Amino acid sequence: VGAVEQERWPSREVPRSVLLSKKGTMALSENGPGAPFLQRGIELARTAIDADNAGDYHGALDLYSKSIQTLLLAAKYERNAKSRSVLTARIDGYLSRAETLKEALNAGRKPGVASEAPTEDKDEDLSDFDLRTELSKRVGMREVKEKLLAFEHGLALDARRKEVDTRVKTGQQFPHCLFRGPPGSGKTSMARLLAKSLRKLGVLKTGKLVEVQRSDLVGTHIGHTAVKTKAVVDRARGGVLFVDECYRLAGRGDNDFGQEAVEELMSAMESPDMVFIFAGYDDTHMDDFIQLNPGLFRRIHHVFTFVSYTPEELAQIFLLKVDASGFRLAPPLKDSVSNVADLLLRHTSQAQRERLNGGLADHLLRNAKRYLDQRLTVDSPVDELLTYTADDISHACADVPTPPPPPSPKAPR
Repeated sequence: VGAVEQERWPSREVPRSVLLSKKGTMALSENGPGAPFLQRGIELARTAIDADNAGDYHGALDLYSKSIQTLLLAAKYERNAKSRSVLTARIDGYLSRAETLKEALNAGRKPGVASEAPTEDKDEDLSDFDLRTELSKRVGMREVKEKLLAFEHGLALDARRKEVDTRVKTGQQFPHCLFRGPPGSGKTSMARLLAKSLRKLGVLKTGKLVEVQRSDLVGTHIGHTAVKTKAVVDRARGGVLFVDECYRLAGRGDNDFGQEAVEELMSAMESPDMVFIFAGYDDTHMDDFIQLNPGLFRRIHHVFTFVSYTPEELAQIFLLKVDASGFRLAPPLKDSVSNVADLLLRHTSQAQRERLNGGLADHLLRNAKRYLDQRLTVDSPVDELLTYTADDISHACADVPTPPPPPSPKAPR
């Protein structure tokens, strides 16, 4: 989380020997009674962060809770006061993230990420990356795909022009973007692909994407916001800074510091070593955000509008995720987009489909597995262990929550 210092989160790349070393971050007793709890707690925390980065926020919340409980036992048995203090601080970080996830999920909105996704490593080999190929793997979003390919084509041509003559003025000084659309419509996944494309073209030094929200940028007192925002910008240098729900920076009164964060971001947008993507709903709140400052409007040259998935597209997404999970569907749903789409139309509401979009498939998989588990035993045939029936999916639909509607437009001033 941008608001939590990086050292309070166990990196996926940090070996356990470092975390347990007497000279490392967690200088705890390796052979004491708390050692097994410490090792198990760290493993749970790492798994939680993996789930968090992958967007499985419900799973991550459960894992963070288990990690906290286990590490509290490790702290209970730790005799060294300094080491116990370090562990307590780490637990506080996990607790803060868990509370953030719980609050966001209860409100029906997407939480900020816990750290940069591992697939955005600056050393990732992108020599074989092809944007068109990657886009062909994504369901729907035809207009967005066409516009992204045109955007990439223009940047590639400008790069070629500069190779021919460095004096050429291409007019592409600020390739910053605005992504407008409902939650779950593919904005973040498209941003990741764009980051990789920009790196391959040489526009950026890395293909990393740093995702933040208002809480990662806005402080609680004078001067705090500038410090937080500059720290986020520094983390994103060389890559893409993805500001989700950016409209929440549009201010909440005379004492709000959202405007200060916007001004800091605007200053950084002049830098040639990073690209900004601002994302949010396609509504008047986004219009208000863009109108916060004329300079902000001038710096955003590309607007992409995402739309909700159709029932048929949601069915395709669901089928792909079932296959990727190692499970399968029984007839009549097996390999049938039309039958799955018909089931979704009958057992989910339009509000659920339009407010969850791609996230609907994740809810269905979690719920369907629960119903599958309830009717099986450990001695059930292997085929049954891995097969969802139409009844499983229908029951799963009934348990899908309906997220609250997007923020209502502001009253005319």
